[in-house]
Order: sequence, then C-alpha cells, then structure tokens
Amino acid sequence: MSYRFLLIMAFVSLILSGVSGWVFFGEREKDPETLRILAYKSELIVAKKAAASGAEADVTVYAKKLLYAPEILRDEEAAMSLLRKAANDGYVPAQVQIGVMYAEGVGVHQNNHRAVEWFKLASQLSNNSEANFYLGEAYFRGLGVPQDYGTTVPHYQKAARGGHPVAQYIIGTMFEAGWGVRQDLIQAWVWFKQAQPYADRIAAHEEGYDVALALGRVQALMNRSQIETAWAKYKAMQG
Repeated sequence: MSYRFLLIMAFVSLILSGVSGWVFFGEREKDPETLRILAYKSELIVAKKAAASGAEADVTVYAKKLLYAPEILRDEEAAMSLLRKAANDGYVPAQVQIGVMYAEGVGVHQNNHRAVEWFKLASQLSNNSEANFYLGEAYFRGLGVPQDYGTTVPHYQKAARGGHPVAQYIIGTMFEAGWGVRQDLIQAWVWFKQAQPYADRIAAHEEGYDVALALGRVQALMNRSQIETAWAKYKAMQG
C-alpha cells in the first residue's frame, strides 16, 4: 500500500469525520471572540438604523460604537465625521467625545490643546459633568493648559455636583490637602462619602484612588462635632 494512497485515505477520513460530526452534533460551536464580534455587529446594525433619523443623540451613540468596536469593525474616521456633524449642531456629548479623542489620541493626533478647546465649548453650552470633569483634569494635571489648582476647583465642583464620582473623590482630596481651597476636613469627608458607592469605578479610573482609605483617613482627624456636622451636610445633599 503506497504512501500516497494512505495520505488520500487519511484526508478522506478527516472530511467524512467533519461531515458526520456536523450531521450528528450540529455545527461546531463558534469561539467566544467570534461570537463577541457577531453580537457587536448586530448592535452596530441597530445603532446605524437609529442614527439614520439624524437625531444627534442617536448619531453620537452610533459613532461611539464605531469608535470602540472590536478592531475588525472599528472605523475611527467615520466616527469622527459623525461626531463633528453632531458637535457642530451644538450637541454637547458629541463635543465632549471629540475632546476625549484628542486627549487620548484616538482617531486623531493626540493634542491636549484641542481637547481643552472642545471641553471648554461643551462646558460653556451646558453644565455637562463630563466636560467639567475633563476641564478639571486638564488644569489639575497641566494638560494643554498651565497647571492651576485654583482654576481646577470650580470645574471639579461642577462635575461633582452633577454626580461625577471621580470628580467627587478628587474634590474631596483637594479639600483634605488644601489644594486650591482652604483645607476643610468636613467638606473632604462629605465628598468622599458621596463617592463611596462608586469606589470600584473610581479605582478603575486611576490606581491608588481608594475611597474607603481616604474616608477613614479624614475621619480619624475629625472630632465628634465635625463628624456630626459632616453627616448632616451629607444627608442634606441626599435630598
């Protein structure tokens, strides 16, 4: 029996085993990554249909899906084009997203100055917590603007009051340390307490942001009267 004959028989057996496996057990299960891509593709189709209405909110959602899609489905150029149209129509979340793209260098050359321009525009048009947070970050870290804690504080405060948990944590830190504001342990405690339910999200934003540790550290420096006042302020903020 020749080697060539054996090779042909082995090849035929492989084909038959694959066919029989499909017949008896159904189509082979797709790998998780393929399933993830297929699911995301379905989401893109739905988002694209919604965006066809021209509504800025739907257009922005579709653009973000294109922007953060798996690599095989990603289209940063199309995303930026859609976002610019919505942003030029005055849609604030699209303006913020363009700022983020410039800050992170996604789909464009990284440019902190351009990022700040977009964040400023968005914050001027509305009291958007994301826009104010990113502006606070820019002044806090000196990204595209000179570092200035005094200018940082109002932006972080606006974002914190709008419910942005990372801004709540950072403004708490600023009150604790007296950066750009008069040191105030009561205010620090209140903002850390506000941020506490979102500790995981805050820690994911930046390693070392530990709400429980910060809250405990500040409370250890407070007397009973200060703690009672802080609790009263916190409860009042809860409505």
